[in-house]
Amino acid sequence: MKGYLEYLELYSYFARLGEPKLSKEDYDQADATWKALTAKHPELSDDERAALLGLKALLFRDKP
Repeated sequence: MKGYLEYLELYSYFARLGEPKLSKEDYDQADATWKALTAKHPELSDDERAALLGLKALLFRDKP
């Protein structure tokens, strides 16, 4: 739950106008995918690397 609460806080500061907020279930799914991809990081395919970058922005992992 802590991760989702952090996401909500970052969303309140950094979300662009009209950007949809993830539900808890959607956040959990995206977070699980993020964790799986980061665990595989050195051997990521180009598609996986692109997915990881998309998740980084979606989950605001590029913010302080």
